[in-house]
Amino acid sequence: MQADMAVPRQLLRTTLRLNEHTPHRARLVVRSWLGPGHPVVDDTELIASELVTNAVKHALQGPGRDWVRLRLDEDPAHVRLVVTDAGNPMSAPRCLPLPTDWDAWAGQLGGLGIATIAKMCEGVWGTYLTRHETRVVWCYVPIRRSGVAAAERQPPGQ
Repeated sequence: MQADMAVPRQLLRTTLRLNEHTPHRARLVVRSWLGPGHPVVDDTELIASELVTNAVKHALQGPGRDWVRLRLDEDPAHVRLVVTDAGNPMSAPRCLPLPTDWDAWAGQLGGLGIATIAKMCEGVWGTYLTRHETRVVWCYVPIRRSGVAAAERQPPGQ
């Protein structure tokens, strides 16, 4: 291993019961792990909430499938978030293009979550099914030390 490569620091892993309250609990867990002063706590909270919401909506339901796992790692340049759920081989996350005309998109129900995550993570995200058909979605949230980049991500008119 090269001396200049930082080893990611594992912050925590947890498993949450999957229900309509889980996205909120995921936000709370991320904030407690990173701390309120962390430069990407808000972005990481939003991304965790979006990914857990997708698990609530799309993971197959049934006995023993009411869970979602979160893992958070950090290196000097990124926070890595991994969300694992019971999976659904028929439903893979899709990354729709972000609209250029936000007014025309306003009536659309859903569809912006993964696209927003992809933009926030500068395209560094992915998903796969394990051999046990659990779904894993991972992303790297770039750590920026200024508020300029966050302002650039705001949709027009916001």
